[in-house]
Amino acid sequence: MQDDVGTLLRSFLNNALRRQTQRRIRDFGGYEIGKRRKPDVIDAIANEVAAFLCTYLNINANGLPAKREAVASAIARALRNVSDELAYRLTWRDDQAWRTVCEAVAVFLEACMEFDPKTYDGSLTARSNYNGWKDWEVIVSGERPRGKWRHAWKEKPGDDFIGFDGETCMGRIFKINLTGSDERWYWLLAADGSPRRGWPAAGYEASARSAACRVERIYFALVKGEARIVYR
Repeated sequence: MQDDVGTLLRSFLNNALRRQTQRRIRDFGGYEIGKRRKPDVIDAIANEVAAFLCTYLNINANGLPAKREAVASAIARALRNVSDELAYRLTWRDDQAWRTVCEAVAVFLEACMEFDPKTYDGSLTARSNYNGWKDWEVIVSGERPRGKWRHAWKEKPGDDFIGFDGETCMGRIFKINLTGSDERWYWLLAADGSPRRGWPAAGYEASARSAACRVERIYFALVKGEARIVYR
């Protein structure tokens, strides 16, 4: 079983990798098995994924903080080890293929780096008043989720849920227990490659209700084509 930090790393990797554009995924996977792949796209993918991980995690290598360039280089090496057949399966949006790639990248990174959740310092999303959000964006006490939320793993109910708007997945929320840390419910917006319009793709809240509401607020804003406004 993965420890809590390992689970968080894999969740962030899954989100960051799967939010790549369809064009990038096609360039990475090719148009047939091993055909017309464009290896140059790997560096672009790795740089974006590294930026995402460095935003939300403290990453160390050999006891020292790892630079984003070093994280990107490690991700790129892991992606270059992906077989032609597996890379091509990604172009089908094959869930099992994505899980296999994310796990391979996570194992590669864990072999050379250490990961811990980053203490919130007011810079995770934007200059803010509370938890990365402006006053008018804070989840209020009476707000309740509108979608359907169910356990992510049917065989193992726990503090891990996926939210749906009809048949469409909106995102995921889950709690991790860390020594010396306040309770946090992490949330991840479902990644489909669509423009985020200034909205963050991940973060955390103090409760499951707030995390689910946060996912839904962003999801429905994107459905409406609304960009985030951080200044009024």
